Amino acid sequence: MHDAQLIIFDCDGVLVDSEPITNRLLAQCITNAGWAIDADYSVKHFKGRNLHEIHAEVEAQIGQSLPTLLEDYRRICYEEFEQVGVPAIDGIHELLDALDAMHAADPAAPHRCVATNAPMRKMRMTLTGSGLIQRFAHPHDHARQTMFSAYQIQKWKPEPDLFLHAAATMGCQPEGCVVIEDSTSGVRAAKAAGMQVIGLAALTPADSLLGAGADRVITSHHELVHELASRS
Repeated sequence: MHDAQLIIFDCDGVLVDSEPITNRLLAQCITNAGWAIDADYSVKHFKGRNLHEIHAEVEAQIGQSLPTLLEDYRRICYEEFEQVGVPAIDGIHELLDALDAMHAADPAAPHRCVATNAPMRKMRMTLTGSGLIQRFAHPHDHARQTMFSAYQIQKWKPEPDLFLHAAATMGCQPEGCVVIEDSTSGVRAAKAAGMQVIGLAALTPADSLLGAGADRVITSHHELVHELASRS
């Protein structure tokens, strides 16, 4: 990470611990529509994927059109985010502190941004609720964009376009980027973009992340904190 120009963070499952919430609510909506699944099934089969693909798969499984499925899902997600909030992933504040310390010592240290398949509204809500949103202001230009949604470009992981768009906007070449991802679709997207990938094994097993192409796997952000401290 010391040699990177840019660190690109996925949002859900990497910065904010929203995956248990969103997969529970997605399973609830799909079950209400007529296909009985639980949160574990949602994590295994839907985590990190484009919601429009999931919508089409559910309609095919049930055999009927479900025009309000995604609208219903997003509504109950936003209600829960507002009422309950979203915790930050363990160790992420410490990792961002370590990266800030690197910048204080060396202005050439890597910048950072967020790139997610989720809508911008959801990203802003979860990052605000977890106390992380201000930590992604650009260090030299607070008006500069550092949060990227697949909905902005209508291209979703595992396609590489979102990561390439984020890197280009941040002024970095793909080979200078390190992506931190917790889903196989995100890992595949980053590798297709020609970037290094660190897989965060939480809900997704380490073997699955490595099988998707992750260059290495960690189980906690604290591993990166210790690594940065040992090299300082």
